[in-house]
Amino acid sequence: MKKRPVVLFFAGCVSGMAAVWNEEIPAAVFYCLGGVIFWGRQILRDRRYLIGLLGMAIGMLLLFAQRHTAEQEIRMVEKKAPKEISGVVLKSSQTERSMAYLIQCQGWDGKLLLYDTSNAKVRTGDWIQAETKVEIQEKAGNPGQFSARNYYFARGIYYRGFAERIYVKGYRKNPLENVLEKSREWMKDQIQEQYSKEEAGLIQGMLLGDKSLMEEEQKDDFKESGLIHLLAVSGLHISLAGRSIYRILRRIGAGFLLSSAAGFFTALYYGMLTGGSVSSIRAVLMLGIYFLSQVLGKNYDLLSSASLAGSLILIRNPLYFGDTGFLLSFCAVIIIGCIGQETGKKKKVWGKVLSRIVFPLKLQMGMLPLMIYLQYETPVFSFLANAAAVPAASVGFAMALAFVWLPPLFLHRWIQAFFWAVLKISQIKYGMITIGQVPLWWVAAGYIVFYLAGKKKVKMPFSVRVGVIYMGILCMTAVPVMRPKTIAFLDVGQGDCMMAETAGGMILADGGSSSVKKTGRYRMLPYLKSRGKQKIKIAVISHMDEDHYSGILELLEMGRIEYLGLPDVPRDAAYESVKTAAEKAGTVIFLLAEGKVIKGADFYLKVLHPPAGSSLEKNAASLVLQGNINGKRILLTGDVEKEGEKELLRKGLKQADILKVAHHGSKNSTSEEFLSLVKPVHAVISCGKENRYGHPHKEVTEKILKYNSRIHRTDKEGAVIFW
Repeated sequence: MKKRPVVLFFAGCVSGMAAVWNEEIPAAVFYCLGGVIFWGRQILRDRRYLIGLLGMAIGMLLLFAQRHTAEQEIRMVEKKAPKEISGVVLKSSQTERSMAYLIQCQGWDGKLLLYDTSNAKVRTGDWIQAETKVEIQEKAGNPGQFSARNYYFARGIYYRGFAERIYVKGYRKNPLENVLEKSREWMKDQIQEQYSKEEAGLIQGMLLGDKSLMEEEQKDDFKESGLIHLLAVSGLHISLAGRSIYRILRRIGAGFLLSSAAGFFTALYYGMLTGGSVSSIRAVLMLGIYFLSQVLGKNYDLLSSASLAGSLILIRNPLYFGDTGFLLSFCAVIIIGCIGQETGKKKKVWGKVLSRIVFPLKLQMGMLPLMIYLQYETPVFSFLANAAAVPAASVGFAMALAFVWLPPLFLHRWIQAFFWAVLKISQIKYGMITIGQVPLWWVAAGYIVFYLAGKKKVKMPFSVRVGVIYMGILCMTAVPVMRPKTIAFLDVGQGDCMMAETAGGMILADGGSSSVKKTGRYRMLPYLKSRGKQKIKIAVISHMDEDHYSGILELLEMGRIEYLGLPDVPRDAAYESVKTAAEKAGTVIFLLAEGKVIKGADFYLKVLHPPAGSSLEKNAASLVLQGNINGKRILLTGDVEKEGEKELLRKGLKQADILKVAHHGSKNSTSEEFLSLVKPVHAVISCGKENRYGHPHKEVTEKILKYNSRIHRTDKEGAVIFW
């Protein structure tokens, strides 16, 4: 490794950025000291490792500088609080419910993503003026949740807005972007004409990186089978396009220079056509280095090429370090560079089959620590899915791209068969292991264990080597085993959701939102996985309002809930839809009413309200649960108000450590008499930011503070978690 200075620099740069990424001073100091000790030890052995330490320092400085610049601009924008923006439209795309325009605003470095539902006629290149409230891209409000801020900041998109009015003021011609946009639309039309809908969605995703035609269930299949990388335009696709042109030209007698230039610009154009993802940028840079090595007659080194590409990307924008696509793309290439691929050896059929299985197995093992760190879980046998699907996808991709210009022919039915096979392979279950959220040192420990176990020659006594491996595995195993149990009130916008870990599994009380779509898929399920769980043991719905059951309905449809408690009250359409979904999923349903108890080894919840068959209004008839979870006295009140709360006062309310304030802090709930009985230590208010109801109402928060309770708000703090 010391003979590859570019690799050392990139490794140092990555270690420096990793050390200070999370902005928590104690963690940053710990990881910085660890990095300095590591590189210092290497320098004592060989001074060439100074390049790694230099890379670490540069990585830290680059990240600090970029963050400082971004934060300065964001503070300036927040201070001005503009109600109107003007700028040029760089890109446009169709979302589920609106058009999205990427705007380079005048005088700002950061770009703005503008959503519009007015059907205004706006083109790429238009100079527009729009009335909109400018918002900063949101941080993840819950553990495990996708971070829009990390994703968009890596792409230079700091802001978002929802247009009230748009005015087109002029047009700035951009011939290349116009050609790219027309090419994309033409290819989409061709794909949709040539193939059936199911396969067309996959082909469009692979060829153009556009997954809009794919169902959520299909995307889940690819993720759970470890084939999700096929849905992104990756280095595999870019390299295939560029190298194909290069090889064709070389076979017909073209020189190295012409063939390399044609191959590179083909890959560059294709990368731009598909949106210029970070994996595409990496592939184009690496392909350019490969072609340059061919022209100059030099040996091509995969690790050095990947490291140079990674260094250039991070120097250009250090915030790419927080992008999942960047980390997984470079991890995969580096693992491939380390384990190598056997080429040029003639093998029998079974030898070829074995190598097709062994290579993805090695790659999967190499990526395991990072996959767990980023996604909390991994399919155990995904190497089998990759061994079968990648060859079929590669052949299908090459043929689909080569013949995309033709009208629909019988040939396309043959090509479709390859993608049909990939879809079927993705639908097989490969065994999922969910570890949950792990610290950064866990990843480092994993790679140290792999290195010591796989390296034949290590300058370390055998007994010490075995001891380090054993301790590493022990420490890694201890993280999920010794993870403390929590009670979490998730940030679901204008809604309610409480998840509590118990010895018997995860308990869920309410789960829905009226302001956040697909809250079950994008907020509740990620949190569940971050805690190392795949399913909810018991879910309870307090009443049938969307902001209390919509996420639970999603989880039911995904088969993620084992037992479901419903209120024993008159049924409406929402009740029936939830009941039907539960029955279809095989979830056991039980009814709850006053006097019923849910209990386990370390929790006890008694239903205080309402009585069975209550005729109270829906909110007033909310289930109210009182009890103890993991040693904490808790009171969950749903949306109980008015008559319901009056009845509750006569039913044995006790003092609570944690009160879930009723109805998002509405003034129609949480009376003085109620608070005098409960006297909560902590009062949790679950509500959406700047919600149209004005929750929580001022009079409610003032009453709670009179009892010396600490108020926690999900709209201000994100998820409220008790350990």
